[in-house]
Amino acid sequence: MKQRQFEARHSALWEEVEAELTSKKPSPTLPSRYRALCHTLAVARQRGYSPSLVARLDALAINTHRAIYSEAGSREYAFIRWLKRDFPRLVRAEWRVVWISIIAFFGVAALTGGLIAWKPEIAYAFTPPHELASYEAMYQKGAHRLARRGEADDVMMFGFYIWNNVSIVFRTFAGGLLFGLGALYATAFNGLHLGVIGAWLSRTEATRDPFWSFVVTHTAFEVTGLILAGAAGLKLGGVLIAPGRMTRVAALRTIGPRILPMLSGAALLTFMAAFIEGFWSARTDVPSLAKYIVGGCLWFAVICYFSFAGRDRAA
Repeated sequence: MKQRQFEARHSALWEEVEAELTSKKPSPTLPSRYRALCHTLAVARQRGYSPSLVARLDALAINTHRAIYSEAGSREYAFIRWLKRDFPRLVRAEWRVVWISIIAFFGVAALTGGLIAWKPEIAYAFTPPHELASYEAMYQKGAHRLARRGEADDVMMFGFYIWNNVSIVFRTFAGGLLFGLGALYATAFNGLHLGVIGAWLSRTEATRDPFWSFVVTHTAFEVTGLILAGAAGLKLGGVLIAPGRMTRVAALRTIGPRILPMLSGAALLTFMAAFIEGFWSARTDVPSLAKYIVGGCLWFAVICYFSFAGRDRAA
């Protein structure tokens, strides 16, 4: 094919790509046109067409590559797309391990809480008396340890909560290496702790309201992050138990790109929980009713997010 015929056949493609590059928002079809452009560039080089044509196609291919892969806005859009669509879709796709983790946490919490509400002395079987006494002192109305002491103290506690919450998430996930049993135990243990302390402090009015008004807001993100970390650990353990025809190391490499985004989302949720816990939950100048309303709204938002975000409207 002569160069004139080659240019006549593909000039429309090149003009479309040039028009795409001049627009502020390239269309989703640009990657497919980029592949066709690279093909014409390779053909022009192989057939020895004029250096001016090859230089034009080469510059056009470089600029298109930069527009697709090197634009800073595209990376930001990828994160937003993951947050709005991919993350909730992943959680719904892994509903089996997520529900196992939910049952492990809330089931154990409800069971131990019910037992202690029935017979309070059962709490001593799970938690030492001096630890229960320290929780009572901490959550007494007007307790100095619970109240804010200034902005510097808020920042310090914010850092502490980040370290504590995120470390719990990663330890829970790492427990999945014990064939999932470690992740299941960590999730259930945290549920047991909430059930014991919550039921114990709910016995008296002096500690009931300070405790629940403190935990009701940040637990929407903290507990959800823990549950997702447990689910990711269970998925990890399931691959170790049944790797199929692959070796366990190969199975871990295969499942990694799927469960690591869930772990990242769990860490992000616990980071948000630490922010709320450090700057809102401990405020004694905010009425308890306001905290309950905000906490209820956050729980509703989390449930709606993982239930409906990222769904295809046409479907």
